[in-house]
Amino acid sequence: DLRDTDIPHRTKTWELILEAWLDHLMRLKRDLKVQPSEISFTADIWSSGSLDPYLAITAHWVGQEE
Repeated sequence: DLRDTDIPHRTKTWELILEAWLDHLMRLKRDLKVQPSEISFTADIWSSGSLDPYLAITAHWVGQEE
């Protein structure tokens, strides 16, 4: 049986998401510092039908397997 106490509160959910994101960011920074190859960046700019602006930036590299 599922009870209210089994479901994390929105602030706990936010805390868990932020913690996971910070962990991923730290691993990404560590990996990029020792990256032996070049890093390529691409960007795209567009707007929605209601003219909301968007910018996407991606980075691509070939990493070493762990």
